[in-house]
Amino acid sequence: MIVPGEIFSLLAAIFWSIAVVIFKSLSDKISPFLINALKNTIALICFLLLLFFLNIPFWNENFTRIEYIKFLISGFLGMGIADAVFIYALSLVGASRIAILNCLEPVVIYLLTLIFLSNMALNTIEAIGFLIVIISVLVISYEKELNEISNKNKIKGLSLQFIAIICSSVAMVMIKDNLNSYQSNSYIIIQIAVFRLFVGFIISWLIILFIRNKKVLIQSMKNKSIIIKIFTSSFVGTFMALTCWILGQTYIQKLALASIIGQTSLIFIMFLSWFFLKEKITLTRIVASIFALFGVFLSNYF
Repeated sequence: MIVPGEIFSLLAAIFWSIAVVIFKSLSDKISPFLINALKNTIALICFLLLLFFLNIPFWNENFTRIEYIKFLISGFLGMGIADAVFIYALSLVGASRIAILNCLEPVVIYLLTLIFLSNMALNTIEAIGFLIVIISVLVISYEKELNEISNKNKIKGLSLQFIAIICSSVAMVMIKDNLNSYQSNSYIIIQIAVFRLFVGFIISWLIILFIRNKKVLIQSMKNKSIIIKIFTSSFVGTFMALTCWILGQTYIQKLALASIIGQTSLIFIMFLSWFFLKEKITLTRIVASIFALFGVFLSNYF
């Protein structure tokens, strides 16, 4: 039976896939770090408006000091560092390669949950589905490259993405118990999401302060199409996707399963990047993606 957590996670994957393709189309025209700062700013404004209309305070006095420290570190790693590194890696190696490597995130999250959240281990059927997803990803990963890039950029981009995966995985695992504790109140979950984004907003602009040639960054914003793409990707990819993502993480008990559903974005990114960015797609990738979806289904419905 389909539960809200699964729906939220799938919607997050769809929204994020759309944003990734837009981010990639922008990364050749504007600094990836400026993209990250702007997307966090626009999404934060959207969230603050949401808090205002729902009459939800930004600061929750019931959160303990330890909880706020965890949310702060989680926001720093997930919304500040991981997102900035992700968009930079995206500009180096392309949407399809990033999506493929990002499917290793369930492995990292699963290992972390075994260490820190031992009560969330997968059962046999779930583990089989988990392995099918990973094997499908590996098949795609070892496929012969069609859009060849320099080895230097490929190694650099994939290494940076792996760092982003580690940061985002740690950021999620460290607050999972808190999300479970507050899952009966979606308003509190939104408060957590907004606070994490606020931290990411600060970090992303601090990164901009250390970038040279700021005039060049500003000049790149004079193009109307660039502005429209930034607003669209920020609303869809950060505001909508982040809302669905954190609700999905909250209402699916086992974090690794939520992460696996999130990796269905691989399929969406693959087809969207083929359609809009003209990145090549092969039969091997299509078949492996179908098996990946089957693994997701097996992990959640049996």
